[in-house]
Amino acid sequence: MKKKVFTSGEVAEICGVSADTVSRWFDLGQVEGYRLGPGGDRRIPYEGLRKFMISHGIPLDRFEEGQRRILAVDDDPYYLDIIPAALSRDGEFEVLVASTGFDAGAMVVQYNPQLIILDIHLSDTDGRMVCKRVKERPETKNTRILAISGYIEDEEASHLSEYGFDGYLKKPFGVAELTSQVQRLFELPSTKLARPKRSTTFP
Repeated sequence: MKKKVFTSGEVAEICGVSADTVSRWFDLGQVEGYRLGPGGDRRIPYEGLRKFMISHGIPLDRFEEGQRRILAVDDDPYYLDIIPAALSRDGEFEVLVASTGFDAGAMVVQYNPQLIILDIHLSDTDGRMVCKRVKERPETKNTRILAISGYIEDEEASHLSEYGFDGYLKKPFGVAELTSQVQRLFELPSTKLARPKRSTTFP
């Protein structure tokens, strides 16, 4: 359950600045909030802080720690069974599933997952297009995206970063391979994430 309201000190820790800086943001009306009680303690709601961080290019990673949400997108029911089963075991991840690119797009907007495990060959669209669109949204530009496929050659796989993919796992894969890739991507700094090239075309 995400925290609904933050103190100036909590916001300072999340954003990596001093409490005085947060107070200045608040007093200048740059971040939405309100004062509480006779002492006028500042309080900043979740949505106001999230909006401020996105508009100022502050990574949401630390803001959403402990709420690691993964979206698995595949039109094969087998993988929509094994991926959540493998990653939900210890309760560290909340795993959502979608079987089409259309459903995936709607869930991305609704849930803003921190990581997406995305099949490249979906029944209704090319997964590369889904990836590119996710990375071009300000709210999800730092979402890690892991491509999965059993149909592409190594040469083609080597170019997936051009669409915004941060990793690739060839089907069929085991639970250990999957969890290792997921852990690696969550540890990857935002500065190292792949960014889609504007001129990228789709096969």
